[in-house]
Amino acid sequence: MNNKAQIFILCEDTVHYHFARKYFELLGFNNRKIIGKYNPRGRSVGSGAEYVKNNYEQEIKAFHSKVNHLDYILVVIIDDDTKDNAKNLYQKYTPSSNENILIFSPVRNIESWFYYIDTGNLNVEDKDEQGKIIDYKGQYRNSKPTEFAKKLKNEICTNGLPENAPVSLRCACNELKRLKN
Repeated sequence: MNNKAQIFILCEDTVHYHFARKYFELLGFNNRKIIGKYNPRGRSVGSGAEYVKNNYEQEIKAFHSKVNHLDYILVVIIDDDTKDNAKNLYQKYTPSSNENILIFSPVRNIESWFYYIDTGNLNVEDKDEQGKIIDYKGQYRNSKPTEFAKKLKNEICTNGLPENAPVSLRCACNELKRLKN
């Protein structure tokens, strides 16, 4: 993994952005080389997931135009929202295993990862009586995403993510491992 690379984060909102930015800083990347693009609250129409889906192909093209002359990593974060959002991105373009394009997709929303990081509760991906994955967004509305990034990196991932961690978080760690190859 080249910590001198430029990282571009395409994500739904500032919560995703600050969580990812801090995590990559903790991995040793230069914070001045981490930039992002997210749904500007109040200035756009639609959900954050729609924003990511609408900008994905454009950012893939930008990645391909830069990757030959820059050490460049594209990070895409999209809440799955029980709608297979990540699957929809892969249908538009599936990165090859040697491309530095990483797609992270929390099972319901990023707050489900916060819940796991905060509590260690393994039931974060379980469904309720109506068959829906529990939404923790309200519980973490005023939280600091950078604090969850620090705890994940410094306390949980120090010896590798536990086997019983949420599947969506383990998938994200597998994406990160591709950078090391």
